[in-house]
Amino acid sequence: MNGSLTCSQLVSSYIQRIIAYDRLTNAVREVVPDVMNTAASMDVVLATYNANGTVLPLLFCVPILIKDNFDALDGHLATANGAVALLDNFPSMDSTEVAQAKAYGAIILAHGNMAEWAFTNAISIGSAYGVVRNPYSLDRSTAGSSGGPAAGASANYAMISMGTDTGNSIRGPSGHQGLVGLRSSIGQTSRAGIIPLQLNRDIGGPIGRTVTDVAKLFTALTDFSMFPQGYDPRDPVTAFRLNYTHPSNYTQFLNANGLQGKRIGVISSIANNPNNDPEINAKFAQAMADLQAGGATIVQNFTIMGNSLGDAPWSGYIPITDSYDNGTVYNTSAYGYNNGSWYTGYGAAGKWEPISQDSCPNFREDLEIYLSTAGSNSKSLLQIYEEGLYHPSVTTSITGPLFESNFSTADVLQQNSSIEAGFVCTCGQFYDNPCRAEIRARLIQSMDAMSLDAFIYPGWGNPPRLIGDLDQAGNTDLGDYSQGLLPATGAPGIVVPMGLHTTLGTPTTLQIGARPFNESTLIQIAYAYEQMTMHREPPQLFPECVNPVVATTTTTTAATGTATAG
Repeated sequence: MNGSLTCSQLVSSYIQRIIAYDRLTNAVREVVPDVMNTAASMDVVLATYNANGTVLPLLFCVPILIKDNFDALDGHLATANGAVALLDNFPSMDSTEVAQAKAYGAIILAHGNMAEWAFTNAISIGSAYGVVRNPYSLDRSTAGSSGGPAAGASANYAMISMGTDTGNSIRGPSGHQGLVGLRSSIGQTSRAGIIPLQLNRDIGGPIGRTVTDVAKLFTALTDFSMFPQGYDPRDPVTAFRLNYTHPSNYTQFLNANGLQGKRIGVISSIANNPNNDPEINAKFAQAMADLQAGGATIVQNFTIMGNSLGDAPWSGYIPITDSYDNGTVYNTSAYGYNNGSWYTGYGAAGKWEPISQDSCPNFREDLEIYLSTAGSNSKSLLQIYEEGLYHPSVTTSITGPLFESNFSTADVLQQNSSIEAGFVCTCGQFYDNPCRAEIRARLIQSMDAMSLDAFIYPGWGNPPRLIGDLDQAGNTDLGDYSQGLLPATGAPGIVVPMGLHTTLGTPTTLQIGARPFNESTLIQIAYAYEQMTMHREPPQLFPECVNPVVATTTTTTAATGTATAG
């Protein structure tokens, strides 16, 4: 900002876009009521900076749309998590990531709608404010659960957004809406003040239109200088970051020649899955060619080799009825593909297990720990269930943890303990769940053995589904490839646009993974690929507003698609 544009003008222009367009997408739950006052106060600071020739903070006056599970004091808005049950949940302090962004000069513009409780990867719908629609095709899903922040960033309702990702929910919505989304390593960023889904997999992070914007916000989210310990004591897993060296600014990795010399593995079993949309396969083939043209070496058939817990390796997305080199056809389960499973046991006693057991009570326990100090009158999952304060679509996701997971996580956290006879995988973290620790170690070893810097696969194998046509029975698979490898290992991943589907006009996405705490490599590769292809095309339904109204105060009710500005 050189004085030609004020913070107030910038924020007002984004509010005008929300007023004009969000009746179509329902991406925004509520604009922060006093955000124009915040912008006006920053105009005073801006004038001082400009008069003194002082360099502005990296995110100065950047309006951010945050997912509705981030605690934020701005405007005294509830952190609703998409749920009617939490419309009274007024936080007493900022989440750590919100505080970090604001310390770098950002403005919290609004709360974005989301899938209730962050349950689903398929769609963003909740009891608080309804369904979010994809800006590229309003009859199609945004994916879940960060659909609102992603739709808002895509339709340019804010300069950048912040979402959360347990299995998919930054990368899926980013991919469906032509954006860059970064899921960082577990422990790299803090989850304190974010309503959890499964804290042992949850991550908060940036959703933006460019790799540059994502790198800038990620710089703020990885600055722990506000903590004397070097990590966030409210999220002890961030102590793992003390074992690594961290750059002070991730924009240093924005190098258009960043592909030079990189070795990138292809998880071919995902890329060649017969359920993939043929055009997405073609886009991915072109992406491999582009990466190679940019100076990278593409290594086909990367897989994770070795397994000290059983005698079958992980191979991504192959039918688990396949036989292996010794001719044995191993016992199978109902999980279809082994992307989210790990093989335990030997010979006839071997089986595929979910890397985290389905009956784990993490959601209930993690949520109730959060609710115990939250502002809401809802204090337990049972209370929410008994009062009926949830969307019908999440009924089984609530009743399962209540009536099927009737034990404590403490009973299953010990190394090599089991939930039921014969099971090895537990409910724990990437370091104390034997299966997660094994796949993490084997991922790193396998990358080392092939001298890989990163690995790639399509972010999703199929286009966004039509809203109301989300059941996979009788239809093509959703194609969500984000769920298994990266959340299980705690390794980072980034998605970047791969071009529009020529038939549907919806975005396709390339996913890039790396070793834990190696986000710098992801940013290098994603930026170089982005700059050489420039695939992102903004959604055509949301052009620039002409003669925008200058906002002074705001009130929005996104659920009904109405907004007023005075």
